[in-house]
Amino acid sequence: MTNSILQFNKEDHQPNRTVIGKAAAPVSIASVLPSIHAYSNSACPNDLKYYLLPDGSPFGMFSDPYATLIYIDSNNNRSGRFWLSSRMEDHSFTEREIRLIKFLAENRIATRQQIKKVVFSEEDKNDKVLDFLKKYRSRGVICAFSWVSPLNDGRKKPLVYGLTQIGVEAANCLFHKELAKDFRFVPISFQPGTGPNMSNCFIDLAANELYSELVRIDRVISWKRKPIINFEDKSYFIPCVTMDVIKDKNEIFHFWVEVVRTGNSWVQRLISRFERIERAYLKLQPEQRPARLIIIVDGDARIPFISELAHKYMPNVEVRYTTDERLLTGLNKETFLSYNPSTQEQKFAGISFFQEGFPGMTASEYYAAQSFNIENEEQWYEE
Repeated sequence: MTNSILQFNKEDHQPNRTVIGKAAAPVSIASVLPSIHAYSNSACPNDLKYYLLPDGSPFGMFSDPYATLIYIDSNNNRSGRFWLSSRMEDHSFTEREIRLIKFLAENRIATRQQIKKVVFSEEDKNDKVLDFLKKYRSRGVICAFSWVSPLNDGRKKPLVYGLTQIGVEAANCLFHKELAKDFRFVPISFQPGTGPNMSNCFIDLAANELYSELVRIDRVISWKRKPIINFEDKSYFIPCVTMDVIKDKNEIFHFWVEVVRTGNSWVQRLISRFERIERAYLKLQPEQRPARLIIIVDGDARIPFISELAHKYMPNVEVRYTTDERLLTGLNKETFLSYNPSTQEQKFAGISFFQEGFPGMTASEYYAAQSFNIENEEQWYEE
């Protein structure tokens, strides 16, 4: 059973309240492109002014609206078919194989660092992770891709991993589920700029950065990507992510996660999204509502404007903000922020059990406490 927002203790409801300072008044879209910004030396598209962060700073790691996918693997290695057949016949999937396939079958894609946090232990070296990923790329079970963009901020882009057709078939067999088409990646050679836009991939990658950190600190009980919530009036709502996070024994909190990225008509689409979230939130019983809505944005400078919209279009929903870059540095007291549109104050708003070393019951301890008590069929003979 999940707890409602009313059951957060004082420390969690008003955590580290250090004031960052007053932010500038929210600005939705710039009328002209600033003369100096993070991409001044790039071949900037004409509509960059509609997407650029208000202070001209770089987009978050998973936030470039112009990024297009480019595969790193473009071979036709068919050894994966033999691998899957062998594993199925011998029932010999390894624990690490199962973890990797489960992760990608539930979260769709992940970076190497995210995979390391979810699939491997903290003691495992990077070489071990790289060798494992190379092996399954060469077998054609997973493939690697990254992205290209006209915007250049000097940062190196990570490789991203997803399941191939063989990987999808393995997931279907192992977990008795049919994956959607967008979980299958076909590594072909795209010319730069002709591949699919990365916007949907970036939403998953930003959310998975939060997920992998919560797994690393052993707090995730449940994580569901795009679950359908049905209501009695036959309407429904699909959050980006819902998650249950354990604080301690009998204290499990329910959260929703939304990822905001810029793009064509993004302000209008965001307003519509917030309105749907508000309606869905009010249709739920108090004990079913999320304790917080966590919104991942593309930079700190975007928070005042997003908060203004949130305050106007979903006033009943308690929101915490974070960014790609804050999540990439690891969960700490400065990962989450709150913003007051009335005073224009932005504050740290940490969640105590989202931090490493919190003393409450962990997810591993929660699952270890589950009972395993099955009937003994041998007793039938005695009867």
